Amino acid sequence: MLKNFIALMCITLCASTVAKAQYKYYVPTQYNGIFYGQPTSTKATGMGLTTITQGGIENAVYNPASLGVIHEKFEFYDSYASGNQVRLGSSNRFIGLAYRINEKMVAGFSRMRYLEKNTPWTTVIGILDMPVDKRSQLMYTLSGSYNPMTNLYVGASGNWLIEKSINDVTTNKVFILSVGSVYDMNTDWIKYENLSDQRIRFALSFVNLLMKNRIEQRYEEHLNYRDLPIHLTLGSSYHGTLPVDYSFVKQFTGFFNSMPETVDLSFHLQFRETLRGPEKTVVNGNYESNTSIGLGTEALFMDFFALRLGYFYETRPDQGPADGGGYWMTDDKRGLTFGYGFKVPVYELTKQKVPFNADIDFVTYRVLNELGTTVTVPSVFSENNFLFSLGIKLTWANQATLD
Repeated sequence: MLKNFIALMCITLCASTVAKAQYKYYVPTQYNGIFYGQPTSTKATGMGLTTITQGGIENAVYNPASLGVIHEKFEFYDSYASGNQVRLGSSNRFIGLAYRINEKMVAGFSRMRYLEKNTPWTTVIGILDMPVDKRSQLMYTLSGSYNPMTNLYVGASGNWLIEKSINDVTTNKVFILSVGSVYDMNTDWIKYENLSDQRIRFALSFVNLLMKNRIEQRYEEHLNYRDLPIHLTLGSSYHGTLPVDYSFVKQFTGFFNSMPETVDLSFHLQFRETLRGPEKTVVNGNYESNTSIGLGTEALFMDFFALRLGYFYETRPDQGPADGGGYWMTDDKRGLTFGYGFKVPVYELTKQKVPFNADIDFVTYRVLNELGTTVTVPSVFSENNFLFSLGIKLTWANQATLD
């Protein structure tokens, strides 16, 4: 108990010292945890945060057309992530459900919650500057995808955002729309005899279609105007399959006997631009920053074990003097990402008694760095480097599974 109290006092002291020195830690947008925190997909987290080219309900908040590439009748996804250099003690939780209505239509619903507990930061609304025990941001999303022609998927979603910046008190509510598309193209442009199932995917998404970039944050008589991001994202990916001899593995156990002797390779590229929005409602210059690029790759062995690697880079204000006074302690967000996972054939292992298969994904790596190097940052921030993310997906594996 004493140790925790001392640690909390150190955090508070560091935050107070930073404030007195007018040191600033850049956090993009008021809904930073929803839009710039850990992704809802653990798999994408390990692959350079490349989300819009990947399928599943876990990516529908970034590209609602991601629902269209789901082949199963039913999909459930649950993820948890923690780790942030600036927003200490924060975490993300996501739960989503998708259902294929027919051969062309898929619907989904999800809930994402970003939570800060025991944070050293205060909530500022107008002249109010209040320490709080916790802060949270919620996003409820209703998504739908339609397949109008072969290999083309289009989608739309409604996103209901709720901010509680002072414990459990709601300080903002706002509704936004998002749209997206995915197009798959079979190809053989890499001429290699053993390489099969080559596919190229192109994806596009527009988050906050109505371009609501100004919102009101209220608490009692206090009022602030805050900004909301508008994201235009483009992405592309490549997939191919190679044969691999796994006889050396299969000789030790019969568990792998029915698994394919292949390795599935995929490469993903994603570019995101933050748009300005209507000039008359611009509150600050956050749209000038937060351009990002992500690179990701995955190798899936025997349709069972996956290794993932990626790189992510996002621009931030130049480290140094900030407009309006003070000094930026943060820098461009950047770094390598790494993840791994398993596809568990539960349906087969239980002799078709349990009608589900499971994907279990992990990221146990370091957070993407956002701290500058020209000024010594308090250790309470610089030592907070560990990122943990766990994602569990259940898919219907009975006769309702589509070919």
